Amino acid sequence: AGYHAIRIAGRADHPVYIWIGAQGVEIRDAAHLWGLDTKQVSAALGITDNAWAMTIGIAGENLVKFAAVLTSDGHAAGRTGMGAVMGSKLLKTIVVEPPPRSPNGRNSAAGQLARQYALSIRQSERYDLYATYSNAAYLNWTNDTGLLGTRNFQTAQFERVDRLDGVGFMQYVTKHKTCHRCAVHCRAEVRIDHGRYARLIGDRPDIEPLMAFGPRIGVDDLEAVLYLYNLVNELGLDVISTGGVVAFAIELFERGILTPEDTGGLVLKWDDVDTVIELIHQIARQEGFGKMLAQGVRDAAHLIGRGAEHYAHHSKGLELPGYDPRGAQGTALSFAVCNRGADYASIYPSQEFFWTPEQAQQVLGSAQAVDPLSPAGKGALVRYASIISAVLDGLGICKVPVLSVLGDFSLGPEAELASAITGWDLTPERLFEIGRRIINAERLLNLSYGLSYKDDTLPTMFLQTPLDSGPAKGKTVALDEMVQDFYAAMDWDEQGIPRDEA
Repeated sequence: AGYHAIRIAGRADHPVYIWIGAQGVEIRDAAHLWGLDTKQVSAALGITDNAWAMTIGIAGENLVKFAAVLTSDGHAAGRTGMGAVMGSKLLKTIVVEPPPRSPNGRNSAAGQLARQYALSIRQSERYDLYATYSNAAYLNWTNDTGLLGTRNFQTAQFERVDRLDGVGFMQYVTKHKTCHRCAVHCRAEVRIDHGRYARLIGDRPDIEPLMAFGPRIGVDDLEAVLYLYNLVNELGLDVISTGGVVAFAIELFERGILTPEDTGGLVLKWDDVDTVIELIHQIARQEGFGKMLAQGVRDAAHLIGRGAEHYAHHSKGLELPGYDPRGAQGTALSFAVCNRGADYASIYPSQEFFWTPEQAQQVLGSAQAVDPLSPAGKGALVRYASIISAVLDGLGICKVPVLSVLGDFSLGPEAELASAITGWDLTPERLFEIGRRIINAERLLNLSYGLSYKDDTLPTMFLQTPLDSGPAKGKTVALDEMVQDFYAAMDWDEQGIPRDEA
């Protein structure tokens, strides 16, 4: 529609939505949309394949701290509460109806490079797996590796993991689909025609939602995971944080820290889908016990007291993803130092598992950097992954095709393509330097709001309680030495402050 970015300032005095179309931009009344879930909004506005929408559900309206923004094709700006920001502005949705696409440029040098780029993705070794199953097919690998956070990270392997194998979602897939013009096609629509969840029509989850509503809360039913995933999308909640607060509450109840008197009569148990559904609705509405959980695990633990903080697994207030950090030292470090808290997508240190020691020695200066159980070399590893991720985010390129499917951290193809599009001279080295500056700028912003080196940490359980099973049995996170290693690699001082010359 001709816009590169949208900045929305201030707050409306009544619910509104923004419509961007061929005739320009309009701010329209949204009284009839307020209170609707994300799917209902698309239906009410008649959103078709010719338009796209970014919408909040009732969780965003109610300012849940981990409310998400959902797109009309099922994606989410999920983490860190962007839905609450839109809700605070009384902004329900943003709709874009672009004019017909011009064919100009398809035969340009940039267009040819883009086609070559897409072809390289389709020809890569991992393409068929992602295009067919998405990364949900890695759940068994995660379990075998001893990384699968189970029952709020009480253990890192799930005894019924075979019932949750992501390949099993294929029996419910009705249509494979993709993000706009993406080569990977890792997404799919699903339908359940029988049983308790009959008539469910929705989206297939990737591995993080599968972990959040499977092992993390003790559920071994694929259909239940499909239902819970689509429920939180419709209500407009972040999947990872929702699974995290529910698992946190169940463990507190199991340990007697919470009682039915605290939970409004709810009896919280692992693998109790009915109670989980009720909790999710309470969270989205900020009602009952859900009002406390809507604050996230950090603030909820402070409100509960009684030692609840020990079971609130977060970094900088953001609930941990599904990987147990004790089984992957680089991943642990990334959760601790990431500028927006425990978030795998902001750093993406997958080289820890898929690079050879020779590659690690050549690029990172340490062959041990790709030994997940060793803290050695992890500062260089996480610095490198942070900067590459910042570059891809800055270019607006998804990390799935580049880092997961291609496994290419070189920035070579991206530099060539970005140079052709912009007319700038963007070498991989130049992009890497820009990425470093992005990480430093984010860090300085956080420091200006009161963050300190003390926040670059993980819950004490991961630092003191060894894993009880799997390849990482007996391991804890050797965090202090890795954090200082990362600071040195970033050219920050010992308190994590970028130096003047940085």
